Parts: sequence; structure tokens; C-alpha cells
Amino acid sequence: MTNSEPASVELRGVHVTIDQHEVLRQIGLNVLPGELFVVLGGAGSGKSTLLRSIAGLDPTASGEVWIDDKDITRVPAHRRAVALMFQSFPLWSHLNVAHNVAFALQQAGVAASRRRARVARELAFVGLGEFEKLLPWQLSDSQRQRVALARTLAADARVDLLDEPFSAQDAQLRERLLRVLRKRQQQSGTTTLLTTQDRNEALRVADRIAIIHSGELQQVGTPMDLYDTPRNRHVAEYMGSANLIDGEIEYAGDQPLFRAQNGIVIPLFDEAVKRSRTGVAMFRPHDLRVIRRDEEPFGDQIRFTCRVEQTEFLGETVRYCIDLAGKTVWLDLPRGANELSLHVGDQVVVGLDPARIRILEN
Repeated sequence: MTNSEPASVELRGVHVTIDQHEVLRQIGLNVLPGELFVVLGGAGSGKSTLLRSIAGLDPTASGEVWIDDKDITRVPAHRRAVALMFQSFPLWSHLNVAHNVAFALQQAGVAASRRRARVARELAFVGLGEFEKLLPWQLSDSQRQRVALARTLAADARVDLLDEPFSAQDAQLRERLLRVLRKRQQQSGTTTLLTTQDRNEALRVADRIAIIHSGELQQVGTPMDLYDTPRNRHVAEYMGSANLIDGEIEYAGDQPLFRAQNGIVIPLFDEAVKRSRTGVAMFRPHDLRVIRRDEEPFGDQIRFTCRVEQTEFLGETVRYCIDLAGKTVWLDLPRGANELSLHVGDQVVVGLDPARIRILEN
């Protein structure tokens, strides 16, 4: 593991244009020393360009890139003390697995005995301990990607930049690699930026997450913050299943109300709402609960009468698609609660705590 002090990484208004196309727009990020920071977004969102701009491979049209207290915006890539794993995970075709992993160590002048020990450790980490003499063409995509990951981690850089490092792995291998990478990163303290399109990956390993869409930063926060208090519709949907209802804010005296386009009215307890504006009411499928016929009304729960349109088995939960005044919303119940025996066409009364409703930007 690296003996260097963990580094901070900061992007200050970074703007990247490639072939006259704006790829990143005014990105401002501050990654803390020793943090495992995940950049989450869809294909073409700008994730790879963000890492490449930190590595010095994509020049910034404006803005600055800092590592610790040093502006590295104009520093050549080979002097930036970062290691980048490319999304395409290219390997030296003429070198075997061991020599690919050892490449950066050899360039740095590390002694042969230490190189061999380090290569053995990194290959064991990615589950390829017996593959060191094979050439890249003899490997599967999954194996080549893991060799590229081992090569990046072996470089002992102060900042590791991992561009979708598990995209070629099956579900079982991905589970194992996520777990061991998180444990390793916590032990080493290496500052790590990892990109992914998979929110479950991000939720499992991230200290914090930045969501990027069409080259613009949407929101930064802990996994729990982004899930519970998303800023807008895009963040809400990217962080998990969300019921989203369009409408507008109005007031009855001092009481803010949300009047949905389908006519339902929901009292709000969110002090941040503003008068006379449109918005989106968001609540998660697990925020709804079924109210039985013999159950007395309680607290401030809002009650809706709905009809079950569809059921989906999700393993630990059962999802019900229900019609709420012409709007389809999702209700998730733990599998053990399925004694309710809801079926398509059934009428059901559901309750919703207004405190669980978030009003989002459009």
C-alpha cells in the first residue's frame, strides 16, 4: 500500500470542450483526502472526461484542477501523481500479465524483488494469481479488465482514477471486487475517484457521490443524503425508484398544499417550499403503507383509495403498481407482509406520512 499522505482533489469551474462540443460545464468538486468518491451518471454524461481532465489527458477550456494546495491545470499528465484506469482497459499486447501489472513500478525504478512481490499481491487481489504468464489475447474481457485494475492499483499513486472498473464483470465477481476494493481503500487511505452507471455500485462503496448529467453536476452528497433529499427529478430517479407527481404549490392560510395535476391535494410540512411555483412531489415506494379496513386513522397520515394494476416480485420485496386518481405509483411491501394477498383489480387504501414528501425542482 502507498506510504504517501492521502491527497485532496479539487475542480474549480472546470469546462471541457472537445471538437467544439461542450462535454463538461463549470464542474466544481472537492474530493477529500482518503475519500472513495463516486461519479455516477449515464453513458455520455461526461464521467470519463472528468477523470481524464484530472489526469491531464483532456485539456480544460477554463477552470482549474488542484491536488492538495497545488494548481496542476497546466502540469503534464506524467507529473500529476495520479493513476488512471481507462474504461476500455487497454493492455500492452506484447507483455504478459505480470509485466503489464509491473509496468509502472518498473518505470519508477522499483527493485525487481519488490516488483515481483507487489505484482503477486495485486493479482491475488483481483483473483488472477495463476495468470501471470499469459498474454492479453489469452484472457477474457473480465480478466483483462481485472489486470488493468491491478496495474492501476500497483502504481501506488496518491490518487486513483477508476473509470467503470467493474463493467465487464459478472454479478458474483462484481460483488466480491466491490467488497475487497472498499476494504482495501479504507486500509490504504488512497484518494479514489470511481465512475459508474450503476447506482447500486455507488451506494455500496461511496463515501460521497456526485451525479452528473449531460456534462453538468446535478448534486453531491452522501448516498443517504442523495436518496432521501434529492434536488431534482433526475437525481431522484437515478438514486432509486421514485414516485413523482407534477403539480403546483398553493396555500390555505399558512398551510402549504401541493395540488397535483390529477386533482389530489396533499398538505406539506416542508418549510423550504416556496409560494406560487410548480414542482414535483416525490416519495419512495416504501414510504407508502397499506391501511387495513379495521385499522383506525392515525397521526397525520394521508389516506388514498387506489386500485392494484400490476404486481412484481423483486425478491425481498413485492412491488404493486397502483392507480392513484389516474396516476400510476409504486408501493413496495416486504415479502413477509404479503399476507395482505393483494391482487390485480383489488381496491386498497394506502397511507402516506406528509413528512416523507419532498418537493423537487423540475
